Amino acid sequence: MSTLEMQLLNDLKQKGYVNFPFPLSPQQLKQAITAFFKFLDEPEAIKKHINFSIAPNHRRGDVGYKHRSADDHLYNDNKDFFHFHPAIFDRYDDFLLNNKVVADLMNEALPIWQMAYDTVRTILQMLEPFYPGALDKVFATETPHIQLRFLRYFWQKSGKYLAKPHFDAGSFTLAIAESSPGLRIGRDPQTLDEVIRKEDHAIFMVSSNYKKIINSDELFPGWHDVIQVHDETIGQPFARWALVVFIEAHGVKALPRTETHKWYTSAH
Repeated sequence: MSTLEMQLLNDLKQKGYVNFPFPLSPQQLKQAITAFFKFLDEPEAIKKHINFSIAPNHRRGDVGYKHRSADDHLYNDNKDFFHFHPAIFDRYDDFLLNNKVVADLMNEALPIWQMAYDTVRTILQMLEPFYPGALDKVFATETPHIQLRFLRYFWQKSGKYLAKPHFDAGSFTLAIAESSPGLRIGRDPQTLDEVIRKEDHAIFMVSSNYKKIINSDELFPGWHDVIQVHDETIGQPFARWALVVFIEAHGVKALPRTETHKWYTSAH
């Protein structure tokens, strides 16, 4: 077993996440986020035009733009996000030809999605000897359930949640980049601890549905939130942006939100 394989397995068992190499260049990241913010300035009809699902049985199979308001539901955060999947290009080729701002975002997203695809494949290949069959549960399909989320959080008071505590609905999550610290991960609410990101690395985290890929009690999903650490962004157009990838087995259902948000629900 290589040092990287040993660290991967040990960190996932002990912490529920691991820092894993992801050499996305600062220039590539800047271009992608700039394209996302330009997209958010488009009219609602343009932003919402791309809308379909790559996993109809899964409540997180949606591709396209969404806005969420914390006032609308207990589980919601104040945020805008766009779920990218390469299937967009075949379904919306004419639309992209006529909407340059949207096309620019898709073209910036594609190589990042591909890097995430390759990284997740590498990780599952490393885990395959210990958990046989995990690789095929994600990749043995023409349309893998791997979604790249561009995310903008709106400001809150310092110390308050930008993302309320929860488990992610998929099997694994790859947190690629964010504009500021504030991500905390733990086994439960009592063990939440701020994540220290390594340079040129992404955070690969176990999520609520992981047993659909790795049916083992050796792992546990990462209960996590995002808090507003500093006051500098209060009153600004956004408090935080992030790039996150959600990974799921193909053809499965997600756990209900009462389960993925269970400890936050019980506290409110």
